[in-house]
Amino acid sequence: MLVSELAERAGVPLATVKYYLREGLLPAGVTTGPRRAEYAEAHLRRLRVLRLLREVGEVPVTSLRQVVDALDDEELPVHEVMTLVADVISARPEPENQVPGSLDTVDAVLAQVGWDLVRAESIDRQRLAELVTLLNGPGPLAASVEVLGLYAGIADQLARAEIALVSQSTDRAELLEQMVTGSVVYGQVFVLLRQLGHEHHHARLTTAARRPEPVT
Repeated sequence: MLVSELAERAGVPLATVKYYLREGLLPAGVTTGPRRAEYAEAHLRRLRVLRLLREVGEVPVTSLRQVVDALDDEELPVHEVMTLVADVISARPEPENQVPGSLDTVDAVLAQVGWDLVRAESIDRQRLAELVTLLNGPGPLAASVEVLGLYAGIADQLARAEIALVSQSTDRAELLEQMVTGSVVYGQVFVLLRQLGHEHHHARLTTAARRPEPVT
């Protein structure tokens, strides 16, 4: 397919595709003539991954290089690529304040659920500690080990199921693209389903509260 068709099929502006090509984020196509090149399904898959990282994962363009380099490094173990992508997706500016005890709370939760293989430098671990700091500040909210453990238990079941669906026999490039897509998109799917559940159950609760008592 030509670059214009590639852009159309991926739902990405042509100018963006050309930018990715110039920056090496998208591999060059096969030259078939002056200023003409053909692109394959592998280009389409890569372009879709870049789109998801940008539009859903909100990964800065400057950070896409880290992801692409990791995806293309055949000597880098798949697990290391997955953790790097997780760090890139979760990266945020350094917090102004973080209570040291927040990391202790997070680590207690990880130990409770049995996640002893999480990296100490994981950005997700740091981000969770930031949220614990916010929740344990002034106000009625609190993030105890017991409360967080409830969430961790549900997350463990989901994570086990998702990892079990990953076929290790899949081509490395395709496997990594699937894992990146799953991390970005299904993370948002879970958030949205949870919010929809809140809407339903709260409406059900308030409807029941407004229902008049039967006349006897």
